[in-house]
Amino acid sequence: MMRKQFFAGAKSAALGGAALLLAFSAVILFAYNTFQDNIGTVQAPQPVASRWASLPVTWLLNPYIPPSQDNVNTSGCAIAPSSCIQQSLANGFTTWISATVNIQGTPQSLTDLSASYGGTSSVQTPDVTDCKNVVGFSDSASDFSTGTVAFTELATVTASQYSCSDGTIKACPSGSCIADADIEFNPTENFTISNSPPSGTFSLQSVATHEEGHLLGMDHSGIGHTVMFPFGDTTATGQQLALASDDAIGISSLYPCVNPASGPSCTAKFSTATGKISGTVTLNSAGTFGAHVVAIDTATGDVVTDGLTAPDGSYTLVGVPPGNYNVLVLPLAPDANSGIILLDDFSGWECGYGDSNCSNIPQNPTNYTGRFF
Repeated sequence: MMRKQFFAGAKSAALGGAALLLAFSAVILFAYNTFQDNIGTVQAPQPVASRWASLPVTWLLNPYIPPSQDNVNTSGCAIAPSSCIQQSLANGFTTWISATVNIQGTPQSLTDLSASYGGTSSVQTPDVTDCKNVVGFSDSASDFSTGTVAFTELATVTASQYSCSDGTIKACPSGSCIADADIEFNPTENFTISNSPPSGTFSLQSVATHEEGHLLGMDHSGIGHTVMFPFGDTTATGQQLALASDDAIGISSLYPCVNPASGPSCTAKFSTATGKISGTVTLNSAGTFGAHVVAIDTATGDVVTDGLTAPDGSYTLVGVPPGNYNVLVLPLAPDANSGIILLDDFSGWECGYGDSNCSNIPQNPTNYTGRFF
């Protein structure tokens, strides 16, 4: 078994030139529910979750794989290998679009999310200024830290108008919008279009579904069986192809169904079909920061969703289906030698919620730029 981390990395990026050009804030949003751990860009006094301003989200594929690399196994493909790779990626997006949440025993679609394939691209390295969402396999191996299977680079904007590197002007009607997201797969890892990968090989669709969650604006989940759990392995049982409830709740909260009668894309209104669980975690009468809060359905024993406490110890779990829940509070590991899940696995910058020197907790951990691992 090869247990490795699905990191999402981001490079800082700024656009210069005309007066309308705005700086892109490169903020890596991992993937479960950006509302639950206050990820997003600050819009005083509260953080605002980043999402795409308009749908569908369009993505492009650079199918080029250097001959010396040849690390994507397309055996069994009855069409052009690049088309089979495209299909694996498209299946991942379909998984997110088709997300359902169990509401009183009935699976309900609570999201209006949509995505579309926009064709091929020749871009070989991430460029978060061109407003083109490219998935590729030819980025330099030096861009991948040890154990990184794939990464996603995101750029967000916080103003009403912004410009892409080609001069195209786009609008951001909310407090924080994703402007660009690129996905790259590690050229030193082995992938396969098969969903039952051989030893030492990752399912392309499984890894893609995780990274596409990042592209859509999600953060990591602390629940082990979710698509957005920050670690994966190469065993057949380690391939996560179907969303867990936490994944589905997260994507539905970012792109909520508002009017089920408007079309067939959703079946229930997110805001009325689900509720919230809120509280404060304290230790010795003081608020506890970075505690892992888990909601467990008392009827089934299933872990439904999770989140982290804010610096004052408060938390709010959103998108919770009707029911009775036990709330379990768990500490995160203090370091990589003491456990699996660290605070660094959430939030999208190098030291998690810490500052650039990994020494202090910021008052509002949301507006960091840089490259994140």
